[in-house]
Amino acid sequence: MSSVYDNKGKSFTPVVHSIATPVIIQTPTNRIKGNLHLREAERIKDVLNASEDYIAVTDAIVMDGDGIAKIYQTQFLALNRTNVIWVIEDSAKQPNS
Repeated sequence: MSSVYDNKGKSFTPVVHSIATPVIIQTPTNRIKGNLHLREAERIKDVLNASEDYIAVTDAIVMDGDGIAKIYQTQFLALNRTNVIWVIEDSAKQPNS
């Protein structure tokens, strides 16, 4: 992967492509449905074990703790990983299922 530098020495790299993976995330107070973006050959576990403090979730729907009532919907959500109880792939949203 090559890098391009501007006149101040800032590095610009090519865009990293990812695969939007539909998931359901349980927190202590809410259930979140949305997409985690995985790089090629990356697993959900790899995202959870990364060193960053926050997990990026796109097309997020925040629901009550039982996943029944919709509370909020947003295109982007940064979720503090310390609030994650469990994560599962949302097979209901998988293509060709």
